Amino acid sequence: MLAKAFRLRLRGSFTYVRAHGAKFNERALSYVVLRGKGKRVGFIVSNKIGKATRRNLVKRRMRAAAAELLGRIGSGQMIFIARPGIDRLTYAEIKSQMETLLHKADMLASDI
Repeated sequence: MLAKAFRLRLRGSFTYVRAHGAKFNERALSYVVLRGKGKRVGFIVSNKIGKATRRNLVKRRMRAAAAELLGRIGSGQMIFIARPGIDRLTYAEIKSQMETLLHKADMLASDI
């Protein structure tokens, strides 16, 4: 589970990051990052993905993947946005796409 201190929760925070952040896309995920102090992560899964149980499954997988990657992620406010088709991906595929997006944004520390 992602600790409370690392969660992006307020609507205004999401709006600000989406308006001012850098955007990156993959097949089933989009990523918006606003570099700065601290490290906060938010997730958006819209009704286009499916009914509530399907959306909650996707959010749980995204949160778990982010929690695993958190130690390697640089500082800033970031949002992962689920795109249609993500509900057919496994946890490993979601985590792989998250790593790719973080690498594109130069927010992922290299494995040493």
